[in-house]
Amino acid sequence: MFTNRVRQAIAATLQGLPLSATVEEFTPPKIDFDMESMAGGRFIVEEMAKSAKPLNATLKLQGTGAEVLLAMGVKLGDDILLNVREAGQDQDGNTWFTYHTIGGKLKTLGEEAIKMGSKALTTLEFSCRTYNRLENGIPVIDIDVRTQKFVLSGVDILGDARRAVLMP
Repeated sequence: MFTNRVRQAIAATLQGLPLSATVEEFTPPKIDFDMESMAGGRFIVEEMAKSAKPLNATLKLQGTGAEVLLAMGVKLGDDILLNVREAGQDQDGNTWFTYHTIGGKLKTLGEEAIKMGSKALTTLEFSCRTYNRLENGIPVIDIDVRTQKFVLSGVDILGDARRAVLMP
């Protein structure tokens, strides 16, 4: 049964480099649609999705040093592969896990103000070309902007349209 969850562990790899001890926070891509109003003789207007907005994700790291920066080859526009794994327990005592996999480009690299006695925090923002999310081993999101694969909540939203134009 699905109940309230408490996160107990976060692990991540960036370009294959383990970041488990440095992850402060991760924000997965927001699925957001551009909507168009349809009135056409109606009193109450209906909206229809006409496209999805670009996907962006952020990763905040603590203590980012040369190893992380060199492993990524950090420069604007470089391809990246980011895996973030989270796990915990729900209120019924069941263990749960979620895997996020992102492929795309480094969009921004930002650092917090440098102050005595504070943690060195680095925020990486990614423009996502692919995003995959597994919940307890079940694929719930699988998006690839180049192939136009768009699986959301387990449903291939663009499957019929891709097949109609002879795309796999």
